[in-house]
Amino acid sequence: MERVNLLGNKLKVLLAGMVFNFYWLIAVWGQYRFTYILVFILIATWFMESKAWRFSVLASIPGIVIDSMLRHWQMFDFPIPNRMPLFFNVESIGLIPTWLILLWLGFTTFVWVLRTSINGFATHWLLVAGSLGGALSYWSGMKLGAVIWQLETLDTFFVLIVIWFAVTAYLLWLLRVLNKEPNNPTAKEQ
Repeated sequence: MERVNLLGNKLKVLLAGMVFNFYWLIAVWGQYRFTYILVFILIATWFMESKAWRFSVLASIPGIVIDSMLRHWQMFDFPIPNRMPLFFNVESIGLIPTWLILLWLGFTTFVWVLRTSINGFATHWLLVAGSLGGALSYWSGMKLGAVIWQLETLDTFFVLIVIWFAVTAYLLWLLRVLNKEPNNPTAKEQ
């Protein structure tokens, strides 16, 4: 029975990774062109993972605020979209683009979906992976033309590593808090 669980978990990680990489690509490369697909994937995932929306919203707020502040401080800039945003233009109130807000929600949903697997790793490795992975994600976004770095590449990359260290620590803390809830079946399994 343990072997079946292990195989099922590996398939879940593989499938979730593929879906998130597709989500990331259409968010960063497509930006406003595929917003409706991002919304559909997000809602479908929240429907399948009942508490994912709550974690996602709580976990995304700091990232959205930090990115909006970095934009305000002119560390980042985003090219003017060639297409109108779905719903309304949140950039007009000082926030990051809608597609990046949806990317934050998608990323944190991905973290929730993989929470059991994530809990199997040592915290220090997760902090290293989160710091480097987050910074590399922004670097990739810059290479795809989704974001413009206003400072030198190494300076921006170092700042992002520090920020993503803090974001990763927050995500891990929030996972622990929400997994300890008495109504959470995952908390009982661990």
